[in-house]
Amino acid sequence: MRFFLRPPTAALALILFAAGVGAEEGNLEMGRMIADEYCSRCHNIEPDGPFKLETPSFAAIAKFRSKEQVRNRIVMPLHHKMPRFTEYMIGGNIDDMVTYIMSLED
Repeated sequence: MRFFLRPPTAALALILFAAGVGAEEGNLEMGRMIADEYCSRCHNIEPDGPFKLETPSFAAIAKFRSKEQVRNRIVMPLHHKMPRFTEYMIGGNIDDMVTYIMSLED
């Protein structure tokens, strides 16, 4: 039996691999703007966001997840309802998002 990745799956796997290998420090302000536009409908993106399990705040995510876990959840989320997900998961935007989320840890 041969194993072939479908094109979207192969592309996503390549992005995931590249994200871990080439990860750099992102732009905090750009990460905040991306979060405000794409994530704030479901997540509380403020530094003092409540700690809850259902649609966790970015502050809770920063507190309980490592930088690598945050990056991996952006690249391959556990749920399929993240709106316009593919629009911001390009280039340095991943680094920007991770930098912003992790800035909320304190």
